[in-house]
Amino acid sequence: MKIRKATEKDAISVAKVLLESYNMSSLSEAKEAFLLELRKEHHYVVAEDNGEIVGVASWTVHDLPKHELAELNRIAVLGSCRGKGVAQKLFDGLVSEVKAFYVKTGFKLRKLYLLTHHSNDRAKKFYEKLGFKLETTLKNHYYDKEDEDVYSIFP
Repeated sequence: MKIRKATEKDAISVAKVLLESYNMSSLSEAKEAFLLELRKEHHYVVAEDNGEIVGVASWTVHDLPKHELAELNRIAVLGSCRGKGVAQKLFDGLVSEVKAFYVKTGFKLRKLYLLTHHSNDRAKKFYEKLGFKLETTLKNHYYDKEDEDVYSIFP
């Protein structure tokens, strides 16, 4: 398995993972979401197995590099590949990429945080296994009747 930076050429393969994992209605919508996020300076890494993208992870700089904060936006793995350590490898690759980015800017990653639906127990268990700690819960943050939990790690 290879972890590498995603490029625009990966749009269809990344879209397949996003379509399976997120509230998107079509491959076209998922592809456009990926391309839009790239244009907005979201950073993606992909897990490639035998030439096929089987997982994605993305992150963004929070505000300015001098604040030394980054947000983990998503980790998604094709259902057929879950439970095989792909998400862990994506996370490790993402952290390496984030740290390298901050070194290039003359700063150091101080904190990596994420938001996840309060009801998403599977994700919360995974993030806690990685060492993330719950910082707070945001009431009705994105949707009515759906709270968001904020988790952080200091890598």
